[in-house]
Amino acid sequence: MKIKFLLAALVISTFVCMPAQAEDEDGNRHEIAVSYGVKPNSAWFDVLTDIIPALFGETHENYKCVGPIGLEYYYHTSPLIGVGAVAVFSTNQEDGFYEKIQNSHINRTYFTFMPSVKFNWLRKDHWGLYSKVAAGVTYAKFNEKYYDELGKNIDDKATANDIVFNFQATAIGIEAGSRQVRAFTEFGIGEQGIALAGVRYKF
Repeated sequence: MKIKFLLAALVISTFVCMPAQAEDEDGNRHEIAVSYGVKPNSAWFDVLTDIIPALFGETHENYKCVGPIGLEYYYHTSPLIGVGAVAVFSTNQEDGFYEKIQNSHINRTYFTFMPSVKFNWLRKDHWGLYSKVAAGVTYAKFNEKYYDELGKNIDDKATANDIVFNFQATAIGIEAGSRQVRAFTEFGIGEQGIALAGVRYKF
């Protein structure tokens, strides 16, 4: 009776462990990814900094932005967990107006680096679900050019640099493709954006 129980337990454990073993044995422990997102933390910060000038009648127009562009690397210590880092770049510019006359031009650039952990909740051959958490620092650079009351450049520039805490928390990530190359989309909050999409390669 004991032998039959042990044999049954061995068979069951073999089938349960097969997916995890197969994923470990394919050798694809490294992962790199590139992404593009919308509404990063830095963009919300820019909105807040524009509120005070707006109270005094200043408006901001001609807003242009690039990013956030994300670059990620993970090493999968197990089928469930990957550890690595995320780098993010974004930049934007806008013009300030007071009584319809331009009085400034603002250029902001953000470089972010964050150690990260990824949790692969579902790992199928052609799709998967995951979450991730990252926390680190952002190097922010601000350049402002001011104009006189006639809207002419008076070459008065203000430059400021700062290093601040930043993060990314992805509640749900969805990926689809082959075991090595997959497209993905994520939803959460942080410097990579409230939504982002990209492609990743596992090797």
